[in-house]
Amino acid sequence: MTISVNQKEHSYPAPLTLVDLVKQLGKAEKTGIAIAVNNSVIPKNNWTNLLLKDQDKVTIITATQGG
Repeated sequence: MTISVNQKEHSYPAPLTLVDLVKQLGKAEKTGIAIAVNNSVIPKNNWTNLLLKDQDKVTIITATQGG
């Protein structure tokens, strides 16, 4: 299945949960991450339950320090 992550298409085998995607992207250990699927923000406690579908659009935003 094809998933768009931050406007770049990637192919993944189905089934794929949102937490599986985060792990495959190497971001599982990072903090300060917000994720939206098809323009809807998904609370972190729902990442393990959300099954991604072909052509889903995932946006991952990582908070950074600044000032």
